[in-house]
Amino acid sequence: MPFLYMPMEIASRELDSRLLIALFAVRAGLEVILGQKWLLQKNARWMPKGFWIFKTLTPGDAKAMQKIQRLGHRIGAIDEEMPGLGDGSKRLRWVDNRSVTACETIYCLGEKHAESMANSYPDHCDKLVITGNPRWDFLRPELRKIYSNDAASIKQKYGRFILINTNIGLMNSAKNSAAGLIRALSRDGRIDMNCNEDRVFIEDLQKFEKANFAAIPNLARRLEIEFPGHTVILRPHPTEKTEPYETELKGHDRIKIVREGPAAAWLSEADVLVHTSCTTATEAFALERPAICFETAPSSLHSYFLSGALSIVAKDENSVIKSIQTILSGEPETSDKHRRREIFEKFFAAQTDQLAAERIAQHAAKILGADEHSSTNQWAPGFLFRRKWHPTKFQKRIFPPLSAEAVKQRLKTLASMLEEVPIPEVNKIGDGQFLIHR
Repeated sequence: MPFLYMPMEIASRELDSRLLIALFAVRAGLEVILGQKWLLQKNARWMPKGFWIFKTLTPGDAKAMQKIQRLGHRIGAIDEEMPGLGDGSKRLRWVDNRSVTACETIYCLGEKHAESMANSYPDHCDKLVITGNPRWDFLRPELRKIYSNDAASIKQKYGRFILINTNIGLMNSAKNSAAGLIRALSRDGRIDMNCNEDRVFIEDLQKFEKANFAAIPNLARRLEIEFPGHTVILRPHPTEKTEPYETELKGHDRIKIVREGPAAAWLSEADVLVHTSCTTATEAFALERPAICFETAPSSLHSYFLSGALSIVAKDENSVIKSIQTILSGEPETSDKHRRREIFEKFFAAQTDQLAAERIAQHAAKILGADEHSSTNQWAPGFLFRRKWHPTKFQKRIFPPLSAEAVKQRLKTLASMLEEVPIPEVNKIGDGQFLIHR
């Protein structure tokens, strides 16, 4: 049956891109079921068989994929971890062989992603389809305006601002302690602390994140002094704790710690982005916004992440200040923008012509044998389908409650920016679960 399932984890990062896929999928004759992954995956037994697109290829995904596959569903994946990683990433540590094996299709971000997967999993090359990632569709000129209302509200509230984005997911995690996360990574098989390469990687990551964590509050205070006409916005990664930053920066009225709303809206209004190897620097590049990578300490991880290759690199506070002053003065940048563009295009497909979301939807419709002229609204759950979910505090924060009306309104907004894409119907089928159909 032509049913497309899309489980999500972090709404602010994934919802818009999945709704964009849903628009094209419904037009192609599919019915789409999407929502927060915890309940959606628990309901797999009680839903009609279909094609699932997972967000990553981790060991945790592998367990869910295998279980859902045994129930008769088909499996694919978009690897959301890949956009942040550069040529120095070498091993795809988060990718589990069982996940790759379970998938019949892996939608690749670009040429480099497909190349990395082919090198690591040569027996599965036939599964790789280069489509681009729909999250980056929203950074193309034709869709950027979706964030215009959010951006206008941000500008009205904060005026001119310098944006600092952090990505300290191990040493400042809201999920668990660093030691607990390392144990979980070891238990899941993502790292082997008896393997010298993995042990060195984790040790480097801890040092790298500690240096970043120590440097950011100092930098924020310095920016507040150096740029009195600007607010300093500190935006931690969605999985980080905010309390340590709040403690460090208490009493500094022009430093604001916020992270609501999509990153693109903040990036589009920021005079400059300063980051510590955060994936949002790739988004800033796509939006043609200036970004500075603050390399707080020497580390092999500077090449592991892609963001530094797409940013101006500063190795100390004074260099950050000088680079910001140059940007704000309007002086032309002397670094090699052409080289950065070449790097970006090797990593990110679908920058022209068809959107990544349309490519993915068309591929899914093709393998499911969907007919765009057939009648839909055939999806119906089984008797034991669960509609209620009791999320943890962390889960509720990264996937807040959502109404069918809000989802439909977002679909209307998206459809208004595209040609000949009808607005589908939306039915809420459970907590954070939605059926989207003609």
